[in-house]
Amino acid sequence: MAEAGAEEFAEFGAAALDSFQALFEETEHLDHRSNDVHARELLGDLLIDLMHYAQRRGLEFNDVLAQANGHYLSERNSSDVYAIGSVVQLEGPAADEAALLGRPTRGGVTGIYVPHDGPTEYYVRFLGEPGSHSILATELAEASTFPDTSTSKGTISDPFLAEGALVEVMTRIGRADLHGIPPNQDDLNDRHALLDALVAWNGMDTRDVTDLLLAQVEQRLTTSQAEIPVTALSPGRLAAQDFPIPLEQGLAEHRPDTHTTPHPAPSASRRTDRHR
Repeated sequence: MAEAGAEEFAEFGAAALDSFQALFEETEHLDHRSNDVHARELLGDLLIDLMHYAQRRGLEFNDVLAQANGHYLSERNSSDVYAIGSVVQLEGPAADEAALLGRPTRGGVTGIYVPHDGPTEYYVRFLGEPGSHSILATELAEASTFPDTSTSKGTISDPFLAEGALVEVMTRIGRADLHGIPPNQDDLNDRHALLDALVAWNGMDTRDVTDLLLAQVEQRLTTSQAEIPVTALSPGRLAAQDFPIPLEQGLAEHRPDTHTTPHPAPSASRRTDRHR
């Protein structure tokens, strides 16, 4: 079924008010669906109760409300708001700093925070990072879409799906070397296609992109091939296979970057549950 839209979301809210109204006999006369005064009264009563609930649970209601406001603007497809799931790029000094450090300047929006005071903040995930960074709206601009990339498993049109696929391909190539067998040719072809697409879309060097992904490859190799030491890898064999970087060297020298935002990314439950 098609994803729910604004009208359906509004009906979900109306149904919630119906249930809330049914809890109290003194509100039976209120017709919030057609009477604006009644709607305001019921909405206000419900919000008050939700504030009490948040306080009892030790939650900051204003923070929850700001986050909800961000999701609301995203769902309205407001022209001045980047929707969750859209691709963006850093602008200004933030972009210059990232480029200088060999870091990605393009990423995907995972959440929105609209405070009562101050500019809107976006949670943005970048290549090779498990978490999201909190970035001000003034430091972001819309990015070009990720190019359709053909692989042996089908076409990939999302940068993070491409990242996941490339990590899996690199892992299989590394695992083949651990066992002393040639890698699958489809994996070699997919690695070239995915790596080229990610390099072009991020505007980065091939070495920088592979460096960002090696930590994920290392984790998969060490958990699935614990009985085979990583030091058994042969840089010469990997070079002969046209691997983008000697994996033995990369696994020993590169570790995941721990510089991520101290704020967790907002919950994605709202966007993942809104399919009816």
